[in-house]
Amino acid sequence: MDKWKDKVVVVTGGSAGLGMAIVDAFAAAGATVVSLSRSKHEDSGNVFSVQADVTDDDSVAAAIGSIVARHKRIDVWVNNVGQSIRVAFEDASTDQYHQLMEVNFFTAVRCSIAVLPHLKKTSGSIVHIGSLASRTGWKHVGPYVTSKHALSGFAHQLRIEGPKNVHSLFVCPGPIRREDSATRYQQQAENLEGSAAAPGAGVKLSGIEPEKLARRIVAAVESRKPELVVPLKSRLLFAILQISPRLGDWILRKFS
Repeated sequence: MDKWKDKVVVVTGGSAGLGMAIVDAFAAAGATVVSLSRSKHEDSGNVFSVQADVTDDDSVAAAIGSIVARHKRIDVWVNNVGQSIRVAFEDASTDQYHQLMEVNFFTAVRCSIAVLPHLKKTSGSIVHIGSLASRTGWKHVGPYVTSKHALSGFAHQLRIEGPKNVHSLFVCPGPIRREDSATRYQQQAENLEGSAAAPGAGVKLSGIEPEKLARRIVAAVESRKPELVVPLKSRLLFAILQISPRLGDWILRKFS
């Protein structure tokens, strides 16, 4: 608890799903946590709510200003906002690519650039919530895969070229368990083959408990790890794809 006392953590999209679990995990560790979302929610204990639209530069700047004015500092910023899609590769429109790039990539870039001066003052951390799709392709989620690959590149660039005292953590999780996992993409996947509507578009991995992943994210920030891959065995596929793209693609097709 003492490690996080007087530290301020901001989580975008912190009002639901994995974002809420991350808020709860940092709050349980003793941090002051600010949940950033489109709607204002009631403050509770050491968790505070700030309304902001992370697709808008002015809204992000105003939110950061109000957080610093109230709490005096920012120690960790978690770029958690994200969105997926189900669409066949040949049917995906440029508008869908634009939308997923905005939500999954540009929101993180916008927030990171805006908060970086404050994190330099506290030698803080930026956490990017990516996906296993940040390192691999997968059927029926082309715009999502593309946007998450871009996010991975941005996180790596921050590690290489960003301020030396600012820690960058990239999180690559498999499918996250949700109450609506079974129905969330049914309409989009109506005319798609196989298990496109399933979590992870049918990837053969067990769903990850958001609370467990959130605790691992807190621990990874504490130890200033550069990357967190869950499940760890996915690293083997990433390595195969680098060494032999043909073999890696064969493995992906076999298990799709």
